[in-house]
Amino acid sequence: MRREGNVSEIFVSFQGEGLHAGRRHLFVRLGGCPLRCRYCDQPESLLPTPVCRIVGPDGERTRPNPFTPAVLAAEVRMLAALAPPIHRLALTGGEPLAQAEFVAAWLADHAPALPVLLETAGILPERLARLLPFVETVSLDLKCPSNTGERARWEEHEACLGLLAAAKREVYVKMPVDEETRVEEVERGARLVAALLPAAPLFLTPLTRPPAAALAISPGTLERLHARASALHADVRILPQIHKVLGIL
Repeated sequence: MRREGNVSEIFVSFQGEGLHAGRRHLFVRLGGCPLRCRYCDQPESLLPTPVCRIVGPDGERTRPNPFTPAVLAAEVRMLAALAPPIHRLALTGGEPLAQAEFVAAWLADHAPALPVLLETAGILPERLARLLPFVETVSLDLKCPSNTGERARWEEHEACLGLLAAAKREVYVKMPVDEETRVEEVERGARLVAALLPAAPLFLTPLTRPPAAALAISPGTLERLHARASALHADVRILPQIHKVLGIL
């Protein structure tokens, strides 16, 4: 098992997406991702970083990578004590599943006091299975090739959704959408969620363009995508990226 990992950032902020949007979370952002989505809003986390930025009420500092599970646990405990109240510990990236063995070692040996929310692209089912015993909530993105610029990942998404259905965790699914998103891809994603996790909400997440967080999708297109998805899945919601609107981390 890998005993060291790469951490890009540790900080406290408001959750900007999905079921727990608006709640205060402690975020651990892992460095490194196998995807290169055109719309990625954290390109600095696509590759492992030499230092980790830690932001808390006492200011900002850095710590060199790599982290051991014990060091990461100590940093999380310290920040949680400095910045209450915190609703959840959110693992984000990058792609946390790219470092599943390190994350599993951390969570197994140093169980955090906070419930754990895993944010993932849902493309690494074997690694998702490794982490599921340690998390309470999973936020899974469905990646549309028409806006990611990546190859289709439907088989991997289906495998991950199946694991989540069997594990009976709290799950919500997000599908980032913009003016380039193809209707048939949204329909395919909605069918997958309806078939495997019918009780899970599906959030269509309008992407934004910098620097002013302007929506990258027209109201008419958003309405059309919502209508088509809602014909296939019972709980489809529209929610922009709140952290982008607020201009926060």
